[in-house]
Amino acid sequence: MRVIGRGGANIVIDYGDPMWLWRCCIRWPDLLSSNNSYTVKNIHYIRENVEPLLHGLICPMNLIDVDIDVVRPILSTFILNLDEKVVKIIKIKNLFNRTANLIQNDHFLKSYCSQNFQTVLLELKPKWLYYDTDYCRNCTHNVSKGREVRYCYNQLLINPSHLELTFAECKVYPDKFKAAMLNYLHDDNNVFKILYDLQKKFTENVISIKNIKSIDDVKDEHLLLMTLRDVTCFIEWNSTKDALYVNVIDVDLKPKEKWTHWIKTYNQLTSSEKIYHTSK
Repeated sequence: MRVIGRGGANIVIDYGDPMWLWRCCIRWPDLLSSNNSYTVKNIHYIRENVEPLLHGLICPMNLIDVDIDVVRPILSTFILNLDEKVVKIIKIKNLFNRTANLIQNDHFLKSYCSQNFQTVLLELKPKWLYYDTDYCRNCTHNVSKGREVRYCYNQLLINPSHLELTFAECKVYPDKFKAAMLNYLHDDNNVFKILYDLQKKFTENVISIKNIKSIDDVKDEHLLLMTLRDVTCFIEWNSTKDALYVNVIDVDLKPKEKWTHWIKTYNQLTSSEKIYHTSK
């Protein structure tokens, strides 16, 4: 049993089953009970609020109880007081079990392949596909962070041929895979278009982040919008079937307390160098 992934709020554990992984909340480092309570709330939030919007794209997952002694050696590193006898864990499908080789790696895109390129797996973060500013939010944020990212998922959505720039750092993608991706991007039901439309809908239905003055201004729609801006998409191509399979993860409930971070980032971008596109 080992930790194979860590974010600000969760760790991912390989517990020996090649088909499934365990995802444990560590957002609150003082009490296991706080993390357990959030995990239960979070899985209900995903089922009731996010799944209906993404039409079967959510990666298979379910809530399980695991005896604390099974994961104590790992969790004791992240949580000070393991004050409950079970850990509420989200058991999630292992999307990496057929791909082992990392062939492209930057902040918003990691690409993996199997031996002989029978399978290609993209792990990507579309972030703000729709934005209500005159500048591109993703590209401007990249510049402010000093990231050299030449492609833009917003532009990929508008012009599928932007895929060549997206894949420019890696010359080994199979032509059949790239052709399948182009076909997918021309389909209005592609995951980028779905996320764009949802982000646009919720952006237009809530007050802008710049106008949030206190936690009382943060509505449930804001939380859902920020979830949709922070998802991770996995796109897997299988050469035998020449087909694409899409799974979306990182669809968690955002704490309302994050509003101060949203405002801080907005203010930073307002005074940063801006990146503009001819169309949104």
